[in-house]
Amino acid sequence: MNIKIKKLLIYVFAVGTVVLLVTNASDSIIYARDAINICFEMIVPTLFPFFICSGILIYSGFCELLAKAFRFCMYPLFRVSPAGSSAFILGIISGYPLGAITAGELYANSYLSKSEAERLLAFCNNSGPLFILGSVGIAIYADIRYGIVLYIAHIIAALTVGILFRFYGRNRHSAPPTRMTTPERSVGEIFDISLQNGIRNILTVCGAVLFFSVISRLFMDLLPVSGNLYAMLSGVMEFVTGTVNVSGLNISIMQKLVMTSIIVGFAGISVHAQVMAVIAKYNLSLAPYIVGKALHGVIAGLYMAIYLYFNPITEAVFKPSISGSFAAVSAFEAITAIIAVTMCIICAVALYVKNYRMQKGH
Repeated sequence: MNIKIKKLLIYVFAVGTVVLLVTNASDSIIYARDAINICFEMIVPTLFPFFICSGILIYSGFCELLAKAFRFCMYPLFRVSPAGSSAFILGIISGYPLGAITAGELYANSYLSKSEAERLLAFCNNSGPLFILGSVGIAIYADIRYGIVLYIAHIIAALTVGILFRFYGRNRHSAPPTRMTTPERSVGEIFDISLQNGIRNILTVCGAVLFFSVISRLFMDLLPVSGNLYAMLSGVMEFVTGTVNVSGLNISIMQKLVMTSIIVGFAGISVHAQVMAVIAKYNLSLAPYIVGKALHGVIAGLYMAIYLYFNPITEAVFKPSISGSFAAVSAFEAITAIIAVTMCIICAVALYVKNYRMQKGH
């Protein structure tokens, strides 16, 4: 796209946003408060520990162990260096946008070539089990089985997108060194780097959520739409709000699950804005990421429709009590915390073994 056209679009967006904020000042303040609550109550508690763990895994050299473990499948299936497995694993465990952040850091540390990093972005940034199983399966649809099916369809769709994107950038050769080498750092240095990066990333993510949540809600208020179309458009804007809106539609549970699968797979423009913010410094093309997420949503919805065709749902769905939902989601938060602690323990053991081998070698 021509640079002048890009600047013109930026100017139009900025001026339009200012007009929208000024003419809807009271609503903007309310929406901003809601977004801040989301950041403090959901995003920071659930993502920040994983940001720290991600940095520890990368800067301690644990990716070298993962590269060896996943050497048999990463390059043959996705044409991505085995080191990229850490971004995919962290992405499906912790959720948006940690997979993209990890892919960017792997590229910055020369574990991936530019084309590999762009290829990896297309399928490594996914929703985590905490949201799909806990929030969607239990709190929204009152049945964890729905959450399990949605999560399985979500992950299989991500793998499918990864296989499709193995052909992206195949003629570009800028591969990093074949042997991964991690600079020797003390435990204090590793934690310090991980902490600084984690703080910067969480501030970036929360800033993007705050800004885009306000703008998207103000924009949706202007649209003369309702019902199914409104629910889907709200999901395109922000996937959490869209999921809740879909669950309240007067349609069958099977239609709701297919629509939910599409929304969660696409992730919403709000998540894409977060990814754009944290990936901008790496100068990676976001075109494969956007196309990949669009394909992810369509494929996840298709997989869900196929599953429901052979396993139709006929029973009624009832909303759980508030206390029951809170207990279920709290349980998933506890599981998430356990996973984070386990990652730290594994990383510490890997560091100890690595240092022991080096000392023994001397």
